[in-house]
Order: sequence, then C-alpha cells, then structure tokens
Amino acid sequence: MRESILKTSDLAIGYRSRTRKDLPWKKQLHKGETVVAEDINLELGSGELVCLLGPNGSGKSTLMRTLAGVQRSLGGSVLLKGSDVGRLHPKKTAKLLSLVLTERVMTGNMSVYSLVALGRYPYTGLMGKLSQEDEAIVRLAIETTGTRPFAHRHIGDLSDGERQKVMIARAIAQDTPVILLDEPTAHLDLPNRLEIIRLLKTLAREQQKAVVLSTHELDLALQAADRIWLMNRSGGASSVMLSAIPESLVLEGHLEHAFTRNGFEFDSHSGSFRFRHEGKWNVGLVAAGIMAYWTQRALERIGCRVIKAATDIRYVEVEGVGSDGCWRYYTEPGAEALEFRSLDDLLHVLKSYRVEETLH
Repeated sequence: MRESILKTSDLAIGYRSRTRKDLPWKKQLHKGETVVAEDINLELGSGELVCLLGPNGSGKSTLMRTLAGVQRSLGGSVLLKGSDVGRLHPKKTAKLLSLVLTERVMTGNMSVYSLVALGRYPYTGLMGKLSQEDEAIVRLAIETTGTRPFAHRHIGDLSDGERQKVMIARAIAQDTPVILLDEPTAHLDLPNRLEIIRLLKTLAREQQKAVVLSTHELDLALQAADRIWLMNRSGGASSVMLSAIPESLVLEGHLEHAFTRNGFEFDSHSGSFRFRHEGKWNVGLVAAGIMAYWTQRALERIGCRVIKAATDIRYVEVEGVGSDGCWRYYTEPGAEALEFRSLDDLLHVLKSYRVEETLH
C-alpha cells in the first residue's frame, strides 16, 4: 500500500451562508450551515491519478476547495502530509498542494510566462526574484503543457482553452506533491482534452505526483483513472461518496445509477452514454465485429429494434469489412436479398419502407 499523502476523516463539506436561501434537499448541521456531503473518508497516494465524478450540484467543486484549504470544512478533517490543512501556513500549503480552478483569473496585462512563473512564489524570497533553477522549472512547465508558442503573449489575448493550459502550467511550476484540478478540460477540444489527461497521467506515473481532477469526461476517466471518487446526491439530503477503481463502479452499477436520466442511458459495455432508442420496428442483424457494432448503431438511430443473429424475421446480413462491406437486406425470411454497397444506401431504403408501412 502506498503511503497516503492526503487523507480525509469523517469530512463534512458545504457552505455557511447568511443570505442564500436554504435548499430543501440540503441538510443543515447548524443554523446557517448547509451540508453538501458528509462522512467522506478518502485517501490519496503518490503516483495516483484520481478522477472526481458526479452529476451537477453534487458538490465536486466544494470538495476540491475544501481539500485545498480554500474553503473551511463543516466537520471532520483533511490531513495533508499528516497535518491539518486548515492549520497549515499558506506558504507551507503552497509547497504541498497546487490548485487549478475553473474561475477566470484576473491578470491584467500579465504575460503567459509571468503567470506560470507565479507558481514559484512559495520558493522565492521577499523580492520574488527567480533563481536559475526557478527559471528552468518554469520553462519546463511551459514546454510540458505545449504553451511555448504563446509564452510571451498576454493572458487576455488567449482563448479559454489556451488559458486553461497556462493555469495547468503554473500548477506544474509550483512543483507540489499534490495537484488538484477542477474541470481542467472544460474549455478544450477533444485532442487537447486527451493531451491534458495524458499529461496528468504522466505526471502521476513518472513524477509520482498525486493528482485529482474533477471532470464530466466519463469515458476518459474510465480509461485513465487509477481510482474514481464518485459523488451522487441519490435523492437524499446530501451527496454520498464512493471510492473505487473504475471497473468496480461499472460492474456494480454505481455509474449507471448516478448518471442515467430519461432519454439516455449509461452503456456499461462501452463505458459511455447513449440515447435510449425506443425502437418499434424489429430488424434482425447477422454480423460480427466492428461492422456489427456500427450497423446496429445506425439501425437503432433510425428507429429499429435490433435483434442480433435473427433470421426468422426481416433482417440485415453483413459481409466484409471497411469500404468493401456488403449489406444484404431480407424483407422477409426466404425472400431474395436486396444488396447495398454502403450503409447509407441501406438506411435510405429502410427509412422509405418504414414510411410506406406507416402510411398503410
């Protein structure tokens, strides 16, 4: 077992508010205190990449802020390297933990390089002068995150995605054993989301960083995370926290329970969400491999209820792979097949048949 670098014990998180109206599904411990989640017992080890998942409103951002000591807990404790994070001196905390939030940072005319260099503030003197070692660490953080092409531009001139990469570079420059990131891929396109996840996984593996990121990227989390922290309100007064490896959460149905909503569902086979198709037109499918998967997807999308390997009703039989595939459609068992060299052509005919049957 790895030594825990961050640990919570019976942690309760939430907010203290004098003006905000109490929400009916939230639990109150004391007057003016509203609990978002409680009885949270988590451990984070070095070299671990943890993804924090949960529906909107389950308390992910509140948990991240509480773990970082930015927001006070309502009960229990957060220990960082064995010390209560709420009692640590801010500069000591900054040498142990770096935090990347989704809020836009007010930077004025600061350049990308200058902002990344702020990550070295826990190590510089009163004048904030960077040593050669500090400069080298800043340059490495910029290179690692792919921000070198715009390192001398002003922050205000960057896109949201570029700005997010710069904030991650600053956290890397801070060189802490723990990195917490709240929705770090929220403003990035797919290639950049993959790049950031790969980068964070590399930091955990090769530099033994303990990394926690909250995210809505369920499919990426299932592929990359060593462990998932799952928050789900489950209709109760406060959220429930589960901690397990991704595969266990899928096999035990916890992810499906947390995220399935009307109109779509969690597909435990692919680890992704899909529309819930209410097909009313039975079509058999005789196929295998990738051709079977994508043919079934296409048939369901146009309103078919697909029954695999069925030849006692109208059915589609697929042969070949890739662009050489051949789709044979049998309008009834024993009938002569209609052949198509593209899935698009097959769907066009099926839809026209469906319209004719509906009219009659």
